[in-house]
Amino acid sequence: MASSASIRFVPLVAFLLGTAQAELLYFTDFDDFPAGDNQWHGFDNWQSNDRTSGAQAIVENLLGGALGKTAALGFNRPQQSFTTVVRRISYDPAEQGNPLISFALLFGIEDSTAETNFRRDDFFVTFYNEPGAPLASIRISNTDTDYGFWYRNGSPQSPGYEEIDTGLDFVQGELYELTGLIDFSSNRWSAEIDGLPLFSDAEFNGTNRSLSLGFIGIEWQIAQGSPGTYGDNFMLLSDLRLETLEDSPPPVSIDSVQLLATGEVQLSWLASPGYTYTVEYSDDLVSWQSDLPNSTFAAPSALQSFSFTDTTTLQPGERYFRIRQTNVE
Repeated sequence: MASSASIRFVPLVAFLLGTAQAELLYFTDFDDFPAGDNQWHGFDNWQSNDRTSGAQAIVENLLGGALGKTAALGFNRPQQSFTTVVRRISYDPAEQGNPLISFALLFGIEDSTAETNFRRDDFFVTFYNEPGAPLASIRISNTDTDYGFWYRNGSPQSPGYEEIDTGLDFVQGELYELTGLIDFSSNRWSAEIDGLPLFSDAEFNGTNRSLSLGFIGIEWQIAQGSPGTYGDNFMLLSDLRLETLEDSPPPVSIDSVQLLATGEVQLSWLASPGYTYTVEYSDDLVSWQSDLPNSTFAAPSALQSFSFTDTTTLQPGERYFRIRQTNVE
């Protein structure tokens, strides 16, 4: 007759080897930039389509110097109706293994004055893919008709494009923190202003563009259509950060733990693709061993139930079990 055994199970052991770690993709507070008109372009790989009008600039001592230097877009008459300043990021989630990218920036909108008859314009934070196609934007509208925050899931020139009003407004002359999360694997994104949701789990790109983070752009669109009808409103920008988020592992879902009539212990659990599994055991919860026969499982191609039977537990005493989940990437 088989001896009885006291079996204990430690259910979670998924300290992942090879988990995608958080990575800083880009950060600037603009303090190292040279100050003056047209100085945003050409420094730290920023590029603009307007290099001479003063529409893009690095400014010192605004807001009493609280932010040091800030980038500014607007104020002066631009060369064209759409002015952009972009910075290459070149992150491919499929190749580099982490689809989660967070962004954060401080910004403010300064209003137009009587010098331009209080004409008011649109400003954008836009994400482009590696080929340079616009994927999604947050529109900060200073116009009288569309005042507030909007978001776009592509370019107005592309089929499937939408622009959605968030219903939230801002106060001119105030600083705000814009934060968000892009999930390239699900093609969804969310954003907040000072912790207040702008939108949640919205479609990121609706125009079937390839999903990668090629560039980030800060942009100014003349609402009335031509450079001569610009408003001297402008956007301030500081503390821009882009980074990946640590990829959280799926939980190990235990289906059953059984002591069979034979005295053997049988474990079963739901395994996720992309992870290997090893059943480990201990007699004292201090030293763990992984030398049980047939206790290592290759990564499944889809969600699959794995089962392991410990044929060595035919002895009295206690034995503890755990499952180690390891990322194969």
